[in-house]
Amino acid sequence: MNDKELIDLFLQLVKIDAVSRQERPVADFLKQRLEQLGLDVVEDQSGAKINGNCGNLIIRLPGSNNDQEPLLLLAHMDTVHSTANLKPVIDGDTLRSDGTTILGVDNRAGVTLILYVIQELIRKQKKHKSLEIIFTVAEELGMLGAMALDFDHIRAKQGFVFDCTAVPGGYVASTPTAYDFKIHFSGRPAHSAVAPEKGINALSMAAQVMNGFPVGRVNEHSVANFGTIHGGSADNVVPDKIDLTGEIRSFLDAEIDRMQEQLRSLCQRAAQKWGGQCEPVFLHSFQGFQFHAQMPLVQRLHRAFARIGVQPNPMVYYGGSDANVFNQHGVQIINTGIGAYNPHANEEHIHISDLMKSYELVMHLIEAE
Repeated sequence: MNDKELIDLFLQLVKIDAVSRQERPVADFLKQRLEQLGLDVVEDQSGAKINGNCGNLIIRLPGSNNDQEPLLLLAHMDTVHSTANLKPVIDGDTLRSDGTTILGVDNRAGVTLILYVIQELIRKQKKHKSLEIIFTVAEELGMLGAMALDFDHIRAKQGFVFDCTAVPGGYVASTPTAYDFKIHFSGRPAHSAVAPEKGINALSMAAQVMNGFPVGRVNEHSVANFGTIHGGSADNVVPDKIDLTGEIRSFLDAEIDRMQEQLRSLCQRAAQKWGGQCEPVFLHSFQGFQFHAQMPLVQRLHRAFARIGVQPNPMVYYGGSDANVFNQHGVQIINTGIGAYNPHANEEHIHISDLMKSYELVMHLIEAE
């Protein structure tokens, strides 16, 4: 491989400013490169669905045996913060910014790897599995692009996403199921000095619920959080409207059910005590998954790790990624480490050696059988 060409491609991609819902510049760059290689690029309608300026890109690359089910390669085009005026720095084996912006490793490194692999396969006419490639939008906002994808048009049932911060060898083997919740507390306004007894304090109801519900690391399987609270109108008015939001995550479905029921019960008791109304509404954020060493896709990944000389490091991860959405839709996707250090921060960086290892890994993952 051409080390310099891979690095140059990465630096071109990170300099393109394309935050969530504004991925058009990256999509146009990818379209131009891929169409020059003779590939058809399909852009779906997800951009319109999520109020963005660009949809997911879908590319199909026939392999040595087109009768076989294709393997899916996945990365997302958006960055969480702007990379406008990015000044990349090469410091020995490290690629970083000058500290005034993020570098955009998350996930332009994944995009770079897939694009460079495609170029190499076509240029050198290497044998490989049939591939289905998807570059998603708005992953950083909660996998919005993946959620808007029409999975009826996706042939692949297995694949890999290159969006894990771990160094090559690490991969996400287990994630929890997550639910967001919103609780609207409805009381009655009144002058807090002249006639406080005529009011129903929605904030007091919210405080009772919050005091009764544990947050943080609830147990070895579960976490919970209150994220925002809004409401009230003035210091001398009993607040009648309060909105409280948060989330719960657990590796056990029974724990999800228990925490939801606990919130419902707390709301019921608060409403009875204060004479107001409140009811939690739960929104399924993403579905958890678990991969085991006996699974064929995991074995394929472990064989590729052995080929590049790294040890497998299956990880338990409480966060979510596009992998959760694809697994929920019956497409087994493993999120594989690419070595993104300090993602979302101006100190974000990646080691060139890890980028090279990741390229070798992808090439082994897609080898024809």
